[in-house]
Amino acid sequence: MQQIKLIALDLDGTALNDKSHLPDYTREVLEQAAETGIRLVIASGRAYSSLPEEVLNLKGLAYAITSNGAATYDMKKKERSFAFPMEENKVEALLDLLNEEPETAIEVFWEGNPYASRDFLDHPTAYGAPERAVPYLQRTRTPVPDILAFVRNHRKELDALDLICQGPLDKVEWFDKINRVGGLYMTSSTHYRLELSSLKSGKGAALREAAARLNVCPDEIIAFGNADNDIDMLRFAGIGVAVANSPENVKREADRVAPPNTEEGVAQVLEEILFKS
Repeated sequence: MQQIKLIALDLDGTALNDKSHLPDYTREVLEQAAETGIRLVIASGRAYSSLPEEVLNLKGLAYAITSNGAATYDMKKKERSFAFPMEENKVEALLDLLNEEPETAIEVFWEGNPYASRDFLDHPTAYGAPERAVPYLQRTRTPVPDILAFVRNHRKELDALDLICQGPLDKVEWFDKINRVGGLYMTSSTHYRLELSSLKSGKGAALREAAARLNVCPDEIIAFGNADNDIDMLRFAGIGVAVANSPENVKREADRVAPPNTEEGVAQVLEEILFKS
């Protein structure tokens, strides 16, 4: 097996436990790996400002890939390193669709921060968000009075835009509408949202760029994920690992399956590969 030089990690449902915390054992194994010279890269659908402080403080963290690869941060310099903003004409096409569907809530990612309408944040479940997501949404999103006006004003510089779907049928209908627009990267990390960004983005594309800047080959990368938005990253890495709580379609794309995030599967696999082989 090729020597591992880079570990790429999804956060929610993968490296984090079900309380959205980085468990001690996982932290210890990651920092032990970093001490041997292995670079750490996190890859999340979250905006930069929503990343847990305990993750950002990981020793050896080289890059933070955010908003599904739309914006990546150099953690040594603490600044944005590279980005793939949404194309203005695609944002305008989305605005046309959203103007026809005013009952659909959206979240917008701009300059590392997530924004949403005040009405959605006051009543997230009325728009399709599950009850368990409400505290996180209300804690991390900045409210704006008119979210479509906000999108219009920043249409040249958006990182990403998420649609909050009111059930499986609504999600399928939006999927078809976005496909007709074309030219957008479309993925999903949870059942109730569709996540849109530049066609150039994606966790896999951002990981490819980050690895090149670190002079690391794909075969020297191990990547961990649990959702559709992790698939291109799992394919790119020499070893793609899905945790056991992943959907079956994600597991099929992986080279191996780790124990679930609730059992710190990331740490178990890393310890086996890096320190017991």
